[in-house]
Order: sequence, then structure tokens, then C-alpha cells
Amino acid sequence: MSGGQKVLLYILSFFIPVVGIILGIVWMNDQDLEKKQIGKNCLVIGIISIVLSCICWFALSALSIAPAFMVGY
Repeated sequence: MSGGQKVLLYILSFFIPVVGIILGIVWMNDQDLEKKQIGKNCLVIGIISIVLSCICWFALSALSIAPAFMVGY
């Protein structure tokens, strides 16, 4: 697999985490060691993307309700 294809799969895994997770699960069981490594990387990138999305969502939610607690200031 070429370097460009790997980068494309990693970008897809970051922006569409479900793709990365599915690719990771399918390709981690493959006999080809290169595909196995790419699958593992896609899985990790997909999980990291979901975790970062949750952190950002919670942070933005907290910042949006913060002015309600600063009534007296």
C-alpha cells in the first residue's frame, strides 16, 4: 500500500471515526503484517478522535453555561 493511501485512511479515520474503527477491527485480523499495522493505527486514530470530540463537547458545554453562574460579577 502506498504512502498516500495510508495517509488517506488515517485522515478518514480521524474525521469519520466509525470508518477507522471498522477498518481497524477488520484489518487487525488480516494475515498481512502491513495491513495489520495500518488497521491498528486506524483503530487508535478513530478512538482518539472520539475522545477528543467528547472532551471538546464537554468543554464547550461548560463554557456555554459558565455566564449563568457569573450573575453577580
